[in-house]
Amino acid sequence: MISYEDTNKENWFLVSWTLSNKCNYRCSYCPDHLHNGSTGQPRWDTVERFIREFKVDKDICYRISGGEPTYWKHFIDMAKLVKESGHTFSFMTNGSQSTEYYKSISEYTDGMIISYHPEFADVEHIIDIANNVSCPIALNLMMVKDNFDELYNIATYIYNNTERLAIWPKVILDKSDPDNITNEPSDYTESQLETIKNWPYFRKLDDSKLHRGNILLDNIKIDANQLILKGLNRHKHWNCYGGLDMINIDMWGNMYRSDCKNGGPLGNIERYGLPIIPIRCEMDTCNCLSDIYLRKVRT
Repeated sequence: MISYEDTNKENWFLVSWTLSNKCNYRCSYCPDHLHNGSTGQPRWDTVERFIREFKVDKDICYRISGGEPTYWKHFIDMAKLVKESGHTFSFMTNGSQSTEYYKSISEYTDGMIISYHPEFADVEHIIDIANNVSCPIALNLMMVKDNFDELYNIATYIYNNTERLAIWPKVILDKSDPDNITNEPSDYTESQLETIKNWPYFRKLDDSKLHRGNILLDNIKIDANQLILKGLNRHKHWNCYGGLDMINIDMWGNMYRSDCKNGGPLGNIERYGLPIIPIRCEMDTCNCLSDIYLRKVRT
């Protein structure tokens, strides 16, 4: 069984929304269909109507990703509306916007996560952002195996030049084939795995509104990286709380129970129906972080 250490998180509902696949980066480990802009950007009136009308009897947290969502002209409008509606707003970004942009949107943001992509990222710019925004901020350091030592040194430098930034090592998963996404982790060495396990650059971050917190595997605390790397993320035929504790909205506006899209679409942001019971998992592995942190019960 996967359960939440804090049982109050059963009343926390995640809207995991991939706004579009439009991105200004072209990272070598990111397949073309995730950044080529083929989806265009969503219509503001459609997004606005959804946010105003979407209701569940839980605390709603919007977590927006892309592509790179901050280049949508209505993104700050979206953040304002979510907050005005009494919900929590968070987003993932590659950190390429101006520091002034992030300072502006942080007023309407409960937390942001910068993904550090080593082929394009500007270390000094990320430090500047981290030292100037008002909301909780974290950095996902994409741990590319061949650049592992360099990335560790970058983590050291960023940590020593910021006071609030929480730095997390992000395991690289294979998403190269859109028709057969394996989500297999990179073939890290034993030394690299040990470094990830004992990562020294975490900082305490107030993510109480942004995250489910710790998960338990059969009542033993475990984090997502270890679940993936130890091969403990195999829950096929378990009952999953996707659709009850979260939904996914993809870059085309289609709605699913979870990021893995198990069970097929529930509709789209203009017309949908939410489930009332858990769904049987038909996936070989659970690799999307949002999905890993969902309740699951053996059948």
